[in-house]
Amino acid sequence: MNGFLLIDKPTGLSSFQVLRKIDHHFHISRNGQKIGHGGTLDPEASGLLVAAIGRATRLLKYFLGSDKHYLADICLGRSTTTDDATGETRQEGPWQHLSRHDVENALTQFRGTIQQIPPDFSALHVQGKRAYHLAAEGKPVHLEPRSVTIYGNTLTHCDLPVSPVISLSIACSGGTYIRSIARDLGQALGTYAHLCALRRTQSCRFDISQAHALNDILDHTALDDLLLPCEKALSHFEAIQLNAHDAFEIMHGYAVDLSAYAPATYRIQCHDNPKLLAVVEIATDRTLNITRIETDRA
Repeated sequence: MNGFLLIDKPTGLSSFQVLRKIDHHFHISRNGQKIGHGGTLDPEASGLLVAAIGRATRLLKYFLGSDKHYLADICLGRSTTTDDATGETRQEGPWQHLSRHDVENALTQFRGTIQQIPPDFSALHVQGKRAYHLAAEGKPVHLEPRSVTIYGNTLTHCDLPVSPVISLSIACSGGTYIRSIARDLGQALGTYAHLCALRRTQSCRFDISQAHALNDILDHTALDDLLLPCEKALSHFEAIQLNAHDAFEIMHGYAVDLSAYAPATYRIQCHDNPKLLAVVEIATDRTLNITRIETDRA
């Protein structure tokens, strides 16, 4: 059982709790297989959580740092210790004087490559400890600004000055903290702000429309019909079609002649079978890095 499971994570559960439920229900670890993820979501966030099952976990490295898309609700007028609705109030300020025009002008500061300070309550390491551990203990957290890219942000809902909650659509690079955008947008508007709702709609080149609700997944007795095959998950890589002999060699750890192919990352398949056998990275010095998925053609 190898493939990718696209989950529509509900709010109120951590990503690890979701994976544990799936692992326990389908006996994945008990059967000697692995389950991993392509990037976590905060417990109060919903949306696309990409899980890899079996030998597909070997392919997660090809999605590291992948671009993301989010739908975010931001509440103006109050900052919190966590930069989201779960934290305690840190500061409050007026927001009733703000308009849609003010927000749209401020959003221009959050496009392109920007420097962003992650939230104190984050999983980043500070002097060997997780930042959120230090923050929870009331200790000072000093995180350096990080470079992230905002490909686009759009104001999708604004009812100022009636309501302080605005809604954004955000396309960004991996590693971007939407909580930090909320916090910093408040500052750019001369007030305070925090993230009050978040939904991820794209990750690892997948879309939320492909995902299954967690309860629907747990209603199944087997995962096979829900898994996205590895070859489809990596369809953005060009395929190399091998003959049966070379396919056997690849599957059993032997090198084959790929000198006709330019340096890049490729899917390896047999000419008479669409199943993904391996992924090969051809370096500029012609060395090969092969990640095997199949060891037989059954």
